[in-house]
Amino acid sequence: MLRVDGSKARVLVIHPSAHMRRLIVTLMAALGIKSCEEARSVVQAVPLVLKTPPDLIVIDLGGDSTEALLFAHRLRRGEFGQTDTSILGISPSTHHAILEVAWEAGINDMVSTPISAIEIIQRAGALIEESHRRKPVGRPRSAAE
Repeated sequence: MLRVDGSKARVLVIHPSAHMRRLIVTLMAALGIKSCEEARSVVQAVPLVLKTPPDLIVIDLGGDSTEALLFAHRLRRGEFGQTDTSILGISPSTHHAILEVAWEAGINDMVSTPISAIEIIQRAGALIEESHRRKPVGRPRSAAE
């Protein structure tokens, strides 16, 4: 079982559907995560990432995934936020070509739709746990890092 300290974790959910955003926020609450922000699009997400860098970004890759992939790529290049923020992608397809493009853009893990609550909880928990292992203890993070 994962040992995620949800009280210290911050999650940003980027999805065009309010219903899916709320569902994912509810699943994050199952991990004990109290700090979740929501954005309809990557345009709305950028200021949130700059203001308070999350430990995990859950992003939709359905429809036109170009914006989500570009967002991940720009984050990894250091254009905003921390370059090592974990990203969990949600995609209607886990075809190897889709996975390859997502990983090349910097997405850490993928789940397919329809989503499984257990799978989201397990993968998000693992990414948050990994994120916390990478961060120095006792030092607050800033957007400039």
